[in-house]
Amino acid sequence: MKTLIPHFLQKFKRNYYHTRTLLIPLTFFIILLGVSFTTAFPSLTTHTTMDSFMISLDGTQTNGTIKPYAEINCGPAPIYYIENSVDLTNQYQDIGINFIRTHDFFGPTDVSAIFPNWDANPYDEESYNFTSSDEMIAPIINAGCKVFYRLGESASDNNSLRIPPANMTKWAEVCKHIVMHYNNGWNNGHHYNITYWEIWNEPDLNGFWDGTANEYYILYHTIAQILKAYNPSLKIGGPCTSSIADMNFTHGFLTYLVNNEIPLDFYSWHHYADTPHDLYTSSRTVRTLLDSYGFADCESINTEWNVNILTPQRDKDNAKNAAFTACSLTTFQDASIDYAFRYRGTQDNNWLMRLIGFDLALFTHDGIYKTPALAYNAMHYLMRDTPIRLTTPTMDASNGITYLAGISEDKTNISIIISNYEAPDTPYTLNLTKLPWNNISYTAVFYLIDEDHHLEIVENVTSDKSVYSTMQTLEKSTIHFIRLTNSTVVPDEGPVVASIPLFLRLRIFDPIARIIGIFIMILIFG
Repeated sequence: MKTLIPHFLQKFKRNYYHTRTLLIPLTFFIILLGVSFTTAFPSLTTHTTMDSFMISLDGTQTNGTIKPYAEINCGPAPIYYIENSVDLTNQYQDIGINFIRTHDFFGPTDVSAIFPNWDANPYDEESYNFTSSDEMIAPIINAGCKVFYRLGESASDNNSLRIPPANMTKWAEVCKHIVMHYNNGWNNGHHYNITYWEIWNEPDLNGFWDGTANEYYILYHTIAQILKAYNPSLKIGGPCTSSIADMNFTHGFLTYLVNNEIPLDFYSWHHYADTPHDLYTSSRTVRTLLDSYGFADCESINTEWNVNILTPQRDKDNAKNAAFTACSLTTFQDASIDYAFRYRGTQDNNWLMRLIGFDLALFTHDGIYKTPALAYNAMHYLMRDTPIRLTTPTMDASNGITYLAGISEDKTNISIIISNYEAPDTPYTLNLTKLPWNNISYTAVFYLIDEDHHLEIVENVTSDKSVYSTMQTLEKSTIHFIRLTNSTVVPDEGPVVASIPLFLRLRIFDPIARIIGIFIMILIFG
C-alpha cells in the first residue's frame, strides 16, 4: 500500500524530497544554535501574579447538564501507513471519546478510494471497493462511538481530487450508495445508522476545492436533495470551511440555501484559535448568523478545532495546550455550539512535522498520551460521574480562566475543574456551600495538571463540614481538578505522557519554524 506523507505535507511531497538536502543541515544548525542560546541564557521566563478571585458554588443550585464535547477527528484504528502504529480504542475510551469524524485517514474513507473509477456505473456493486473504509469504520463502531462521515477527500497532492465533480448528480449518487452500504447493508454492508453526513472539506481553500463558491453551492444542493429523497432522517450539512471569515461561505452560502429552499441540518466550520475566548466568540457568531437566516433548528458544529497551527510544537504537546483544551471545553458549555470535533486523535509524528509544529495529535502513533489528552480525562471524569451542572456565571474565557462544576444525580459526588490558559498566576478561594451530606464525612481529592504533574493527586483530605473551602494559586498553564465524594471510589490518576524532545523545547526555533510553516501552508492551501 502506498505510504503517504501526512496531512499538511501531502501537496508538499515532491518539493520536500527535492529540498530535504537543504532542510536537514539547516535543522541541525538551528539545533546547535538553540543549544548554545539556551546554555547562554538558561531562563527568560518570569511569573507575575494577579489579584485573587472567588469561586462561589451552591450545591443545591443547578443549571442543566454538562456536555462532554468528546468529539474528535480520526478513529482508533492503527495508522495504516506508519510502522508500529497501534489501536487506540482503550485510550479513546479512557478519555471519553464518543463521536468520530472520518476526515484525513488519507485514502480509506475518501469517495475516490471507495469509487476509484469515475467512468464506472454508480449503480453497480462491482464499481465500489469498501475494503479499506470498512477497516476504518468498524473500529469506531466497536469502540462505542458514533460516526460523523465526511463525504469528500483528504489532503492530497492529487490535483484532480480538488476539482469540482464533472457530474455532480453522479457524485451524489455515489455518495448515496456509500450511505446505503453503511446504513442499509447494501453491497455486503452494515446497519450502522450513521446520521451525520458532511459535504466536502474546506471549500474556501483551493488546496481542497479548486472551484468557485457557487459550484460548491450547487454540489451541496445536488447531494442534499438526493440524500434527503433517499432518507429524510439523514442529517446533511456543510460547508466545513477553514474559518468563518469568508463571506461566500457564510452569508453567500446561507442566502443560496434560503433562496432555493435547500435543507441544512447542520452548519460546520473550523477554527484553529489563539485563545479559548476566540472559540467562544466564533461559536456565538455562528449561532447568531444561523438564527438571522431562519435556521434556528440548524445545529452549529465545529468539525476541526485546536490551538493556532502556527504555535510551536511544544505548545501543542504540553500543559499549556492542556489548559487551552480544558478552557475551551468549558467555554463550549455556554457558546451555543452542538458538537466540537478536535483535530485530531493521532497522526504520524515524524521529525519534520514536529519541527514546524504541525503535529496536532492527542496521542503518539504508538499510543502514548500527550499532556492535552489529560484535559479530556478530567472532563470525562466530571461529566461521567457528576453530569448535572452547578450554576456558575457564563464562562467565555475572556480573562484566560474558566471553571466548571457538576454534581451526581444521587448527590454522592461533586467535581470542579478550574483552568488557566493565559492569565498570570492567580490566587483563588473556592467556597462550596450547602453540601448534600448533612455533616456526614466526605473526602476532598485534589488533582493537578501542569508540566510536572499529569493529573496527579496532590492533596487528599477528609472533612464533615457543611462548607468546603480551599485557597489555592492557579498558575499559568495549569488545571486543578477537585472531586468531593462520600463514596469510596475516586478517579484514577493520569497515565505517563510523552516527553517533549530538547530540540522542540528550544525557543530559538520559533521564528524559523513559523516561517517554514507559513510557507508550507501557502504552498498547500493557497
